[in-house]
Amino acid sequence: MSILPAPDTKLGSVLRAMAFAGPMTAGGIRTKAKLAPDTAVTARIRDLRKMGCVVSCYNVPQGDGKQLWYYRMDHMPSFVVDALTKEAKRRIAA
Repeated sequence: MSILPAPDTKLGSVLRAMAFAGPMTAGGIRTKAKLAPDTAVTARIRDLRKMGCVVSCYNVPQGDGKQLWYYRMDHMPSFVVDALTKEAKRRIAA
C-alpha cells in the first residue's frame, strides 16, 4: 500500500508526470498524464503543494504579447521520492 495518490487518479497522474520532468505547460502536463482536455491541472498542482511539494510557476513572454506559463517540480518531500522510487523498482522487477 502506497502513501501516494493512486496512479489512476488525477492527482496521482499529475504527480507522476511532473515528478522527474523539467518545466512543462499545463497542456504538456495534461498530455503526459493522459488526462482529459478539460482537466484542471492547476488544481492538482495546488494539491501537490499541500502534500509538501514545491512547484514553481513562471511565464515566458511570446512574440505576440501573450505569455506561456510553465510549471516545474522543484522539490518533493523525501517520503514522496522514496515511494516513487519503490514504485519504479516494483515496475522494473515485474
